[in-house]
Formats: sequence, structure tokens, C-alpha cells
Amino acid sequence: MYSQHVGPIDIAIKAICKNYTFSELYEIAALCNVLQCNIRSVYPKIDFQQYMATWDNVFTPVSPIIANCNIVIMWSHALNEKDAREANNGTWSPNHFVPLISSAIHNDSNNGN
Repeated sequence: MYSQHVGPIDIAIKAICKNYTFSELYEIAALCNVLQCNIRSVYPKIDFQQYMATWDNVFTPVSPIIANCNIVIMWSHALNEKDAREANNGTWSPNHFVPLISSAIHNDSNNGN
């Protein structure tokens, strides 16, 4: 399903098994199936190249799994953009992702009035 974007699965599986490696599209696609959720991946438009559009996408479980929830993640970096660029030869790239959650809806009916 995603091999056209990230390459052969056997090579990806070997890469996944190494400690201290970063997540790739196969891990996100697999997580959809494990959690039975759609995962919306938000990739910032920093140093954006066309191939990165694949990362800024919605990933869904494979059939026959039916998604029962939606998760949104945003790719980020622990350092500010300037320092992250200096640490990576002038190019920004994420080193983790964070969950994006919608703000809580205030419900006046719960305050006893």
C-alpha cells in the first residue's frame, strides 16, 4: 500500500529492527492497523520538498480493518528551527512527533446550574 513511497518492505523491516532509528511511513501505516485508527500526519512546510507530501497525509488501516477513531500527529524537532538546522548541516528535519488534540469543549450543563 505504501511501498511506492518508502521502498520494499523487507528492507524496511530490517531497518525497523535497529535501536535508535527513527519512525518511517511503514511504522505509521502499521500503527493504523494495530490501533484500528486513521492517523493524520501533519508535516510542517519547512524545507518542504514534493516527496514530503507523502508524510503530510492521512494513513488508514488496510481492509478489512475499519477505523474506529482518528489520531493527529505533527512532526517536530526538540530544538528551535535555527538550532535544528545547525545540528543537521543547514537542513531542518523532524526528530519526533507530537499528538495534536482539539481543545476541550466547555459544557455549562455540568456546573450544576
